[in-house]
Amino acid sequence: MKSLAALLLAVIAGLAAFSVSPIYRFEGPVPFSGDKIYSPYADFDSATGWKRACLHTHTRVDKGINECPYYPDEVYSDYMSYGYDILGFSNHQALTPHPIDSSLYIGVYEHGYNLFKFHLNPFGVSSVEKFDHILPVLRSQKQMMIDRLAADGDFVQLNHPDRTHTIDSRTMQSLSGYRLIEGDSGFEEWDHGSGTALRHWDEALSAGRYVHNNINDDNHDSKNHFAIARRCSWINTPSPRWDDIRGQLLKGNFYTTRVPDFGHGDTAVKRAANLSLPRILDIGLRTDTVYMRLSAPAALIKVTSQNGRTVDSVTNSTSVEYVMTDEDPYVRMTAWYGDGTTVYTNAFARYSEGSSPYREFPHPVRWGMTVLWNLMLLAVASASIFGIISLFWKK
Repeated sequence: MKSLAALLLAVIAGLAAFSVSPIYRFEGPVPFSGDKIYSPYADFDSATGWKRACLHTHTRVDKGINECPYYPDEVYSDYMSYGYDILGFSNHQALTPHPIDSSLYIGVYEHGYNLFKFHLNPFGVSSVEKFDHILPVLRSQKQMMIDRLAADGDFVQLNHPDRTHTIDSRTMQSLSGYRLIEGDSGFEEWDHGSGTALRHWDEALSAGRYVHNNINDDNHDSKNHFAIARRCSWINTPSPRWDDIRGQLLKGNFYTTRVPDFGHGDTAVKRAANLSLPRILDIGLRTDTVYMRLSAPAALIKVTSQNGRTVDSVTNSTSVEYVMTDEDPYVRMTAWYGDGTTVYTNAFARYSEGSSPYREFPHPVRWGMTVLWNLMLLAVASASIFGIISLFWKK
């Protein structure tokens, strides 16, 4: 009984130690506004075309947390066979060298070993951040990790908010400092299509947090026919090298696709279908008119604006045009196909200053609450340690 009690107290002490955080004051929703409209596709070059990418997938590693049975060279080969050009190895708490060509290396990993699955992908980093909150129940804890990781590299992606415990609309309206979000982040199709609504992304956009939707497989088994080549991004980049990719991701000069499990186990059928997916042929902004043209007619194209509201739609069409009104802080477009293929664009948004709607929202430290929170953690940890000592030193 003593040993069990000591273990419990040690766990409590550890949880307290890995919960330290500033407590911030968050700025609430500030919808986009202004007489300018930002187009993420202002630099779209049809001659360059799109390169298919998955920037969140797992492999076997010799040092780190293994969540995939196959080493990077095999995973890379599997993805290339489905028509991919770019693959980012985002293993948990481990940077993974590129197995084929070091010039294609992307400095990315998946950060987070907490119990709530609050995971972030920091891009352009050279080392792994070892600290994490075991129970990130507070918005301030989440913001602290975003800030800490963003300072280490180029930018941060918020992973799978649909599958992260303690993520709600208030959280999405408060957090800032990340540049990408996995809006459609279900595993395979276990979400029964609900992920196509991109609810959490709209919550962030509606609050004035300008981020781009970058969906990925988050694959843990590249031989699993049902799991590979299901979510991808198409980046308008001249090469698959990070120096070229980075700028296009920050601009939003890419779109994303949810892909059905073609063939239902027949790999040849699946590969052939993946090589002939519908694509965006042209996209952009003319004055205040957003437009898109597709390579094949979609069953439905919807234009979404503030709070996820549908403001326009067309059926059985290869194109759509929409004039942004003063009531549209932002708009984005989604094209649905009868076989389940779904194409998402990034958001066109209003702004008045700077070069884009992206803002670094202030979140000043509430010093009184910070002191109280961390003193409470210190008291819990100290009491637990004292309890352990008492158990074994008691006569």
